[in-house]
Amino acid sequence: MSLLTMPFLILNFGGEMIYILEQRLHAQNIAKDKSNKVLQDVTRAMFSAKFVTELMKPQEIYSSSSTQEIFDRLAHSSIMRLSESSMDKLYDLMTMGFKYQLVSCGHPRELVEVTMNHLDSIRTAVEVSPSAAELVDTAVDHISKFCKEISNAEFAQIRQSLAAFFQDKRIKVSLFLQDGIQNPDGTIALPKAGPLVNDPAVETPGAIRYYADSGAVSSTQSFEYPLAAFMGDRLTGDPYDPKTRDSKLGKNLYTVDRAKKKEIAKAAAKPAAAGTTTSNQKLKESGGHAKAELKLLRDMIGAKQPASAFKINLFPDGGSESSPPGSPGTREIIISKITREEMEKTNRELVGVIASMNIKGDGGKDKDMLELMDDASR
Repeated sequence: MSLLTMPFLILNFGGEMIYILEQRLHAQNIAKDKSNKVLQDVTRAMFSAKFVTELMKPQEIYSSSSTQEIFDRLAHSSIMRLSESSMDKLYDLMTMGFKYQLVSCGHPRELVEVTMNHLDSIRTAVEVSPSAAELVDTAVDHISKFCKEISNAEFAQIRQSLAAFFQDKRIKVSLFLQDGIQNPDGTIALPKAGPLVNDPAVETPGAIRYYADSGAVSSTQSFEYPLAAFMGDRLTGDPYDPKTRDSKLGKNLYTVDRAKKKEIAKAAAKPAAAGTTTSNQKLKESGGHAKAELKLLRDMIGAKQPASAFKINLFPDGGSESSPPGSPGTREIIISKITREEMEKTNRELVGVIASMNIKGDGGKDKDMLELMDDASR
């Protein structure tokens, strides 16, 4: 298991959380200013300097319950308050979103592009707040340097660690089922075809090379590989440049352009390996190899409930079809897409509520929250 997995787990989960919160706040008709405040507060907590620095240190990957505890703290670092049920469903959606992206990667190093896509989208979501956007920019610089120092072999271990983390997670998501990226049994649908990744060491399967003692190729044989015909051209983009980045994995699955609704990845013919189903209850691990680190990260987030905090049920329609306690079967979370045009509309019905919130700008309350996290980590 790799000791460098945590940044990829937390940052990609964080990106999924921002996507889902953005979508659900809009669906609940929460005023735009209030929604922006939630996203900015969560982003400032997630990308505070000391939190990111601690995240980059080599450490064992957390258990699922410990990871959920981190994101419970992050979600409640804002003016929003979630019920336990809403938090559980939010975490389940984050889990399945990132699991889909992980198993869809054609190469372990594609995790870099998935992570960068998440970070770029988070920055776009909070760009109206200079302080939050600056924190994301700093995190992008850190993760870029971090990734450039990791070998392909280490990336393979990171992917293996993440795959073990997601093993047996098969929560059905209505949106994924509709788009064909998830099978009816909750497994992820994998595509047969795809391009060659941007790595000279990766070739189309079908060649066997024999090497002499000197290291030179002495002879070559070929064999017919059934899926070779499905291989596309080699990718050429720069994973660190959003303009040329090849992978679309890590982008928002919940907000789409009307003209591109059908462009989400199509159903695969071959499902991923089946696993056992999970219950809707939190895991109750006792002990844990990362308790000290978990406490430190928790303290860095250290949320203080503001006077303007509001409670919200992110999934008012129930949002899940759970099996009776103790019975087998995957559960399903019902969620729909919304268009970017709909997301950008300003809800005017709660103007009076906003006026009473006394929301401060970048130099006010937000700065105090960052100082609070810094004090808690000392």
